[in-house]
Amino acid sequence: MSTVSTNIRPSLGEGIFTTRDVAHILGVPTSSVGRWLTEFWNKRFGSNCGGYSFGEGRGRAINFYTLIEFIVFAKLRENGISAQKIQRYHNYVSERLNTKFPFAETKLQTDKRSVWYENSDVLIKIDGKEQIAIREILEPFLNKIEYSEDKIATRFFPLGKDHHIVIDPNHQFGQPTILGTNIKVSTIYSLYLGNETPESISSLYEIPVEQVKEAIDYSVKNAA
Repeated sequence: MSTVSTNIRPSLGEGIFTTRDVAHILGVPTSSVGRWLTEFWNKRFGSNCGGYSFGEGRGRAINFYTLIEFIVFAKLRENGISAQKIQRYHNYVSERLNTKFPFAETKLQTDKRSVWYENSDVLIKIDGKEQIAIREILEPFLNKIEYSEDKIATRFFPLGKDHHIVIDPNHQFGQPTILGTNIKVSTIYSLYLGNETPESISSLYEIPVEQVKEAIDYSVKNAA
């Protein structure tokens, strides 16, 4: 299985996300993201590898793979999985797959009681016993994440894959863009705040007006 880079420093194709960026993407307080980064990824998960962030203070940032790990963490917490269990899951899969980014390098699934990781097209229960579960009884909860054939996270669709907003580390350092373009969502929103109409923005960038409105709606929701 291919592996992602273990480098935490800025690297081409791995994106740069500040804690504010992450909070905006996930719709959670910046303080929560900072706490997760400090208490879990830097102190617990990263105690033996120098942490997961680069920069200092408000300039602290993470790469795309850690962003995906944050998304997984948030989803697991939403599903009622305790932070202590998540730490055990992270450590367990990290050791099994020999990777620093286990939540980004393998597809996880849950039934709100337990968590499974996908390996060689089977689901293995993360409980130390590696009990194989039946795929059909589970619903994937990370349906906003796109994986490569090697099961490595490659893109994240904050509104879902049936929408056109995408976070791709190969475009604009991972800032939200319009799918299939290099147009930043923030650029569209700035024009809208400058009294440009969705129709005029659509004409300017030669993209459907529906995509412009979607970018505006996304920005308004996350700015609230």
